[in-house]
Amino acid sequence: MRARTHKTPARLKRTARGLLLTGIAVLLVLLAGCATHNLAQAPNGQVVVQPGGFNNYTPQQDIQLGEQAEGQVQRTMPLLPDSSPVVQYVQQLGHLLASYAPGPNKWPFSFHVVNAKDINAFALPGGPVYVNLGTIQAADDEGELAGVIAHEISHVVLRHSTQQASKASVAQLPLAILGVVLPQGAAGQLAGVGLSLGAQTLFLKYSRTDEQEADELGAQIMYNAGFDPYDLAEFFSKLEQQGGPGVPQFLSDHPDPGNRIDSIKKIVANFPRKRYRGNSAEFERVKATVGNMHPMSAEEVAAYQKAHSLAVQQQ
Repeated sequence: MRARTHKTPARLKRTARGLLLTGIAVLLVLLAGCATHNLAQAPNGQVVVQPGGFNNYTPQQDIQLGEQAEGQVQRTMPLLPDSSPVVQYVQQLGHLLASYAPGPNKWPFSFHVVNAKDINAFALPGGPVYVNLGTIQAADDEGELAGVIAHEISHVVLRHSTQQASKASVAQLPLAILGVVLPQGAAGQLAGVGLSLGAQTLFLKYSRTDEQEADELGAQIMYNAGFDPYDLAEFFSKLEQQGGPGVPQFLSDHPDPGNRIDSIKKIVANFPRKRYRGNSAEFERVKATVGNMHPMSAEEVAAYQKAHSLAVQQQ
């Protein structure tokens, strides 16, 4: 009988590296087929939502995921109560914009305000949208705030979160290959070939393509709702110029896809010229209200989340 040979660490490393390269090659082919282009230009100049191709989730699952995450956010983040006039105004503005959101699905949108100083906003799959109080304070006019909300609505409509989650599942293929082929106890060798078990995190943030699509659809939603679409680009541009606390994270979460202003101009150039809304009386009242409010700093929000997460775990 031929004696069984044991792979040396060097051979194991070479085998793992070869398998990793094979897995990455397959991954790149699959991701090339996963490219998502969710918008198309209609003859009338409007952009229309079209299926983005690769998504492991159904629209109903988007809604279910959003509801689960919404419950977690409500338990662990400092939200203003729905009885707050600021929240009621944001809900009114959000539902107005959402009524102009195109696409084959009708999402159960909800709108919330986080008592946080950082300038930021985010959306969960299926409809929940959150705007930081600091964003409302930073908006110089109603169009800028409408632009931020329309941008987040667009991420929901275009299903960017579950598309990114679907790509993340494909990104685990190299890990699956190695897990099947490598012997037990070889996990320690993975560090030697540069493979991180957190590979899925590469895809969890919105891509620049996602951001461009959300800009374009958000601009159209604004236009159809009567707001100046250029306010969206101007708000992002203002943040880039101002710098300061909270801004880098906002821009990190919403990376510039190249040139926001030019991209939005290209879309808006196809729309008939019209007279846009001015600031509403409700916006002016809310701006006066939030000007006297003192939202939590990032450190205070983190402490709040930690305390409430522990309380939830102990229940």
